[in-house]
Amino acid sequence: MRIGASPLAFPAMAVEPYQLLPALSAEDFAALKADVAARGVLVAVEVDEAGAILDGHHRVRAWSELRAEGHRLPAYPRVVRRLSSEADKVAHVLALNLSRRHLDRAARTELVGRLRAEGWSIRRIAASTGLARSTVAEDVASVRDRTDEPAKVLGLDGRARPARRAAVAPAIHVGSDRDERRARAALAALGEEAPARLLDLRRAENRARLAHLERLRAAPGERPLAGPSYELRCSAMHLAGVADASLDAIVCDPPYGEAFLEVWSDLGAFAARTLRPGRLLVAYSGHRYLPEALARLSGHLHYVWSGATFQPGRHATIRAERIWTRHRPWLVFSAGPYRPRGFLDYTLHSEGRGERGPADHPWRQTTGPFRRLVAMVTEPGEVVCDPCCGSGTTGVAALAEGRAFLGIDVDPGAIALASAALAEAAAESA
Repeated sequence: MRIGASPLAFPAMAVEPYQLLPALSAEDFAALKADVAARGVLVAVEVDEAGAILDGHHRVRAWSELRAEGHRLPAYPRVVRRLSSEADKVAHVLALNLSRRHLDRAARTELVGRLRAEGWSIRRIAASTGLARSTVAEDVASVRDRTDEPAKVLGLDGRARPARRAAVAPAIHVGSDRDERRARAALAALGEEAPARLLDLRRAENRARLAHLERLRAAPGERPLAGPSYELRCSAMHLAGVADASLDAIVCDPPYGEAFLEVWSDLGAFAARTLRPGRLLVAYSGHRYLPEALARLSGHLHYVWSGATFQPGRHATIRAERIWTRHRPWLVFSAGPYRPRGFLDYTLHSEGRGERGPADHPWRQTTGPFRRLVAMVTEPGEVVCDPCCGSGTTGVAALAEGRAFLGIDVDPGAIALASAALAEAAAESA
């Protein structure tokens, strides 16, 4: 019988699908609970991509009971692990528990036999569980007549090829319910593209976004590029066919970093040509190359002001200079001499914590500050352009404020994201 084909035959099994070993005795559970009360949960609980507990049922039970009794305990650490099949999940759980639990011989032999049926070599079982190879060999021999012995197995020396190779599973270590949900979503979005190792949550989420963007680039499909009050163009900004002096404002979030400095020169030239006289360009900027961004825009436009959007939550740490960032700067320039039409508020506050889902653009910003920027620099019915539109945040803000929108991006994956976001925003506005 293959692991996962039918329930394991322990008589006192709990209802959780992966609590495969007999429950702890009352005395052992009481000792565990006392330890959790004193020190918290020290060994991470493992859950699968659907949130089912693979390992740590007793730790979670002790933690939950203590919280219900009024103990103030921190959230328990956890690892979100994606395994390719139910069989691999069961084998993983067995290996973890067999290395920790002191089982009687019958229970131990049953578990060793099931690992063997999954294609594990004797040496591999011994190395994974801490049992002596001779003990594993005896257990395998004792169950050989009632288990499916694989034709080939993988040994630690690499000489044999397995009938079914058990790969290292992708996993993400997290410490809260919120981060567990994020980890599960990231692993689900990555699918088979998840690297087989322990991942950092933020890097896993960004990898998921990049993978989603790459899939959109490969198969953009048929998506609407225009609506009642918006239009999208997949092009470099200087090739997008925008008429001279036709835009009322440009509000954008260009890419940051040394590799993208030339974009700021292109943006300045584009704004100088396409903005109506005296109208404004507002552009988010990174911190490190802010002087370069100012210099490149100043070669084409008139400097007006600078502002900041303050962002709650975790932000980048510039370790070389020992700086914590807490805001995103933005620059205001005009095409020709500035013609004020209203007051500009140069301090804005972002809503939420800047959360991005695994299907979002890697650089997506929150919408609230962009709505405020659009409202400050334009009047209802005027045309707002974002020549680096990404997933369409500026466009969503423009439609929400009753403005028309033109979005331009050279990346077809970004245009696909923006198309979906603007179609939804246009439907809500209607």
